Amino acid sequence: MQFRDLPILFDHGQTVVAVEAPVTERMKILEFVYQIATSREQNLYFWNQGYTQLQQVNQSIQLVRQTTKCTSGLAWLLENADVTGIFIFEGEISPDAITGAVPQYTQAILGNLFYELSTSARQQFVICLETYVELPAHLAPLIPVLAYELTSPEQLQQIVKKLFGGQFDLQDENLYRSCLGLPCGELEMALSRLSRTINSNKELVDAVLTYKKNKLKGLLVEFISSPDVPEAGGLDLLEEILERAGALLKPEAKNHNLKFPKGMILWGPPGTGKSLSAKLAAKKMGVPLVAADWSGLRGATAFESRKNLREFLKFCDANGEHGLVLYFDDFDKGFAGFDSDNDGGISRQLAGKLLTWMQERTSQVLVMATVNRLEFLPPELVRRFDDIIFVDLPHAGARYEIFKLHLAKYFPGLDFSDKDWWRLLGETRLLTPAEIALIVRKTAENSFYRNSKQFLGEKLASTSLQVTVGDFIEQRHNFTPSMIREEDKIVEIRNKAFYARPAASPDKSRWAKAPTVLFGS
Repeated sequence: MQFRDLPILFDHGQTVVAVEAPVTERMKILEFVYQIATSREQNLYFWNQGYTQLQQVNQSIQLVRQTTKCTSGLAWLLENADVTGIFIFEGEISPDAITGAVPQYTQAILGNLFYELSTSARQQFVICLETYVELPAHLAPLIPVLAYELTSPEQLQQIVKKLFGGQFDLQDENLYRSCLGLPCGELEMALSRLSRTINSNKELVDAVLTYKKNKLKGLLVEFISSPDVPEAGGLDLLEEILERAGALLKPEAKNHNLKFPKGMILWGPPGTGKSLSAKLAAKKMGVPLVAADWSGLRGATAFESRKNLREFLKFCDANGEHGLVLYFDDFDKGFAGFDSDNDGGISRQLAGKLLTWMQERTSQVLVMATVNRLEFLPPELVRRFDDIIFVDLPHAGARYEIFKLHLAKYFPGLDFSDKDWWRLLGETRLLTPAEIALIVRKTAENSFYRNSKQFLGEKLASTSLQVTVGDFIEQRHNFTPSMIREEDKIVEIRNKAFYARPAASPDKSRWAKAPTVLFGS
């Protein structure tokens, strides 16, 4: 149920409710509940453990200290039937820091208060305000938990108009999308700090996105910008899968009862382009990409871990209204030791919550998880993904495409003769795309260093980088490829590839088979 349903619950005799909302929303909640109290000709009171006296909310939504002593919140109300009205108690049903559960003492008071108010003529209504609510099973049927809604387009327009007047286009869809995932109170606080420095819609959108990025960093979550190459090279089948997924974002897909896919696993050896593919997927679909560290979502306790995950998934749902890619890199590392109880079962709890969310969500969020060891993931979680795609070491044709992509970045227009290409592709046979990118970058750095010893200033900036195929091969021999360095692990991963769909077609390029040399070289 939503927070806006509160009047209906009160009208139907529900006397105790819990509201889950960020602390930034306190004033918005007081404002809304004050209107309810006024319509019922009742007073509204507020209290948390920072006060020693009950606070009454006036028409200006200010807290006015009462003479009534109050140091125990819910327990105080249980003993004071003569003070009538609506009471908001903040932080009263917070869980114990060690057990992660609502203390037994508080559970008993909640149960007593529910039955006392429900079976008597006391004109008292209680709202328990928390940032995260997790009631024990025996209290859940008695006390509904209301979720605080995130900012709607109408609320956004009101906030922007209040703070900035009429200087912005309130119908700007980019402005609304940038504000997705932020509740009203928090958004208004953030924008009020910027009201003197923002002069255009674009500046406002950029400022909100920057705020959101900084907010997510605490959970090791971040919005990812576009990669520095236009495609992943050699992964044609994966490209097609992503294009099909992007087509399902079109509104017309719903007319055919088609839904956006829930998720896909990109499986394969390290450095083969899995992460780059996830980043490019969002760019191709025209949607944001949010990258999360699965291990980073875990807190100091089981309760904190569940809270972090729930808040994060709620954020993704809000931002996924028009499409979102949720990217978990090295997803398998967060499930090492999953079957043991070394972490008190936290891994299993989080996996269960993610599994339920993937099954039941209606938002257009595509979960893309990259893994090296698929066997580390719980089977029941793997089944929630629509596709498992194996990203292998690139064949010769793919290596050619990858080289061309990175050469265009540092050496525009550079090409080699077929003989040189055969030599270069042969020397890089065991390399991953990441290692090919490294070779090209290191070669460019060396060439620039040579130029810097000959030219200065504008001459250095305008002089092109001159290289030969030998420069690239020299860089190739400066390190040991991961395929040789970690051969056993990578061979083990590749031997299980038949479990998944391939990311690339068989090599049908002109580089698929080296020419036969009969005499000499």
